Amino acid sequence: MPGTITGTIERIPTQQGRPQSVKITLSAIGNSANGSYPAAVINTLSGIANTWDLRGLKLYSVKILPGSPPPTAASNLTITDANGVDLLGGKGFGAIPVSGSSWIPAGPANYAFAALIQDTITANISGNSVNSAAITIILELTGD
Repeated sequence: MPGTITGTIERIPTQQGRPQSVKITLSAIGNSANGSYPAAVINTLSGIANTWDLRGLKLYSVKILPGSPPPTAASNLTITDANGVDLLGGKGFGAIPVSGSSWIPAGPANYAFAALIQDTITANISGNSVNSAAITIILELTGD
């Protein structure tokens, strides 16, 4: 069975005058034969595409939670824009744990800086060889 990535989106209510907050939860299951995951254009995933336009928001941070079975230790995650730029600045390399969780701030390497979304963004998972490995990825976005 091929790998899959599905998503849901939630707008977090905020008080008037405060920036909006959006939470995207991606559920990824690796291929049952080789553990690979497809690249997933987040803006066009069912459950996200017709709910909220992500353009104009900023990717603030990403949380990664391994499932069962867990992925290969130190697998990789990138969140790329339409130009192929990694909005995590390489901080997702080796960041997918086999247990516990991982938190990555957006922005260039050695910096934490929210990344403006102007077009599509794509989740790319690599380095896993565990068949059907499960991962939950939470993208935290802000309108600030």
